[in-house]
Amino acid sequence: MENNFNETYLRTLVKGDLQGDFAPFLTHETYEVEGYIQQMLGRLKDRKDIKIHADFTAYGSGFASYINVKITKKDRSDTVFSKKGNFDAETKNSLILYISLLAPYWFFGGASWTENYLEGKYQGGSMPFLRPEDNSKYDKTIWQEEIDFITQHFDEYRYRLLTQTELEPFLDFEIDIPTIIADKPYQIFDCFFYWED
Repeated sequence: MENNFNETYLRTLVKGDLQGDFAPFLTHETYEVEGYIQQMLGRLKDRKDIKIHADFTAYGSGFASYINVKITKKDRSDTVFSKKGNFDAETKNSLILYISLLAPYWFFGGASWTENYLEGKYQGGSMPFLRPEDNSKYDKTIWQEEIDFITQHFDEYRYRLLTQTELEPFLDFEIDIPTIIADKPYQIFDCFFYWED
């Protein structure tokens, strides 16, 4: 698919219309794209060194233009353990992927989030949202091989990795984006990845 991130293309994404020249995007049904992404992620789960957690619920409410995927190490080498009162806290220094539901593009960034447990039961935690500059915020010494593998795997499904350089320019036109994870002035990133609660 040719890159054409002009105003018309970006406005179409913000309207929630699918863009792509192959199935499932030609169906114009996001549930078909979700099925395609589930299949794409299914093969990643075969890897023995990483854990994949994909959120297909739009964070539990509203509409997200993307699927949020957390990737952690199975050996927990990306995790720092601590105590907070009665809670056991796990801080993950891992990867987050955003896989677009609207066009065959994805993005990743390094991120840190916390999960709290009480007597082994999950009690909640914190979760950051990615921005374009997060693309370079990961430990290459422990993640580069996995990123190369994921990129090659997604390429086989015709999903292309967006770069920080492509996503960070500010829009040169006025638009209202139904998102609570960014404020004006919007960047190209915000047309691809937005969440309306």
